[in-house]
Amino acid sequence: MMEHLSKLEAWHEFYLLLGSGGAALTGLLFVIVSLGPHVVAEHTQTGVRAFISPIAVHFTSALVVSALMLAPDVPVSALGSLLAIGGLGGVVYTGWTRAHAQWRRSKLPVLDLIWFVGLPFLAYLIILGSGIGIAMRAAFGPYSLAGATVLLIVIGIRNAWDIVVWVTQQPRT
Repeated sequence: MMEHLSKLEAWHEFYLLLGSGGAALTGLLFVIVSLGPHVVAEHTQTGVRAFISPIAVHFTSALVVSALMLAPDVPVSALGSLLAIGGLGGVVYTGWTRAHAQWRRSKLPVLDLIWFVGLPFLAYLIILGSGIGIAMRAAFGPYSLAGATVLLIVIGIRNAWDIVVWVTQQPRT
């Protein structure tokens, strides 16, 4: 068990950087939303839930994963279980946002379906599997978790940029 914990400690700087980035990007998301409050207010709650809120959830998820990975003296089985529960929660949340339904109604580009629904679903599914792998002390666990967490940050950055471009193209009232 101690050998596995020392292997997880090797990821310290990675998760310190990733968590800091997730926290900073979450703060910047508030700036994005403040750029166009009239646009956000004019659109349905479903659109906000489907496209804006998930960006904050992705950044926050990366922050929480990083905090879990940096927490000292957490038993490996508990760490894996918490990550698996978080991954399952992310999968459920991705479905709950109903971004896929909003995508169909609004006739948005297929890239939006990939970036707002497909890739987040995949990232949270990988986190679920990584948590199980970490709990079972499988070698792939930390690597797949790192990849999924970076993917969440990349998804959040891309989707935030997409929202900024969209907001700046809306007519001012």
